[in-house]
Amino acid sequence: MRIQWLAALAALAILGGCNGADQQATSKAAASNGVAAGNTISAQVLLHDPMTIGAGAKLNTRLIDSALPDAPLAEKTFDVSGNPPFNFSLDFDRARVEPSRTYEVRAVLVDGDRRFQAGLATPVLTHGAGTNVQIMLTAEATPAEALKAEFNKLQGRIGGMKTVNGAYTTDTASIAWDAFVESNVVRFVRVNTELDAGGRSAVHYGFSKDGKPMYVQQKGGAAVGWDADGKLLVNEKRGGGEVAQAEVEAMHDAAVKAQRMAQERYDATRKK
Repeated sequence: MRIQWLAALAALAILGGCNGADQQATSKAAASNGVAAGNTISAQVLLHDPMTIGAGAKLNTRLIDSALPDAPLAEKTFDVSGNPPFNFSLDFDRARVEPSRTYEVRAVLVDGDRRFQAGLATPVLTHGAGTNVQIMLTAEATPAEALKAEFNKLQGRIGGMKTVNGAYTTDTASIAWDAFVESNVVRFVRVNTELDAGGRSAVHYGFSKDGKPMYVQQKGGAAVGWDADGKLLVNEKRGGGEVAQAEVEAMHDAAVKAQRMAQERYDATRKK
């Protein structure tokens, strides 16, 4: 019995040695093949500017051939919230990986209107890259923030534009305006109103390249803005809160009127 027991131990040792040798051979084969060993990508996502991510945020992840980004080798969406880092893994089919090609992991975090993306590619698997990576994401401007920035840039350019101006009175006020024209389209209008009963107001209007209302800013008051499809992106009331829908529509109508009046005046000056 002792001899049989010793023989069994020897057989197990030989088998274990074979298994270890097989594993080493597999790893060496993968390395010599130019592809990192394993069939799972492990990644950690960090934010360039730390912030708390709200409930309902989505982390969209993909493993892609850099030259064929629309045909991912793996992709998965994760629910995330709270404070990063966020960890995830992607399983993939090694048979689809070619040593001569370049692969990368992409991650996009969407938290409400805010998107976070990586500024640099994150290579994996080939050309010396491994399967364990770290991805740094940077916050992009929200649509509302981008619209505000566009309006501010437009306002900063009016000094180099053609100008046209005018004035008129109503039963209760005296109104003066000046407009700024780019490529023969009124892009910016300033309207100053002085009430007969006392008091004054100033409103600045920004328009898209085709003359549609883009942004209305009441000096010291509310601001509203729309995208190219007319969707309301900015709705801010002085002191907090939002402008009521009826007032938003009134501000939009006033912008249309201001643009039409200024455009007609400019077109008339060109015919002289």
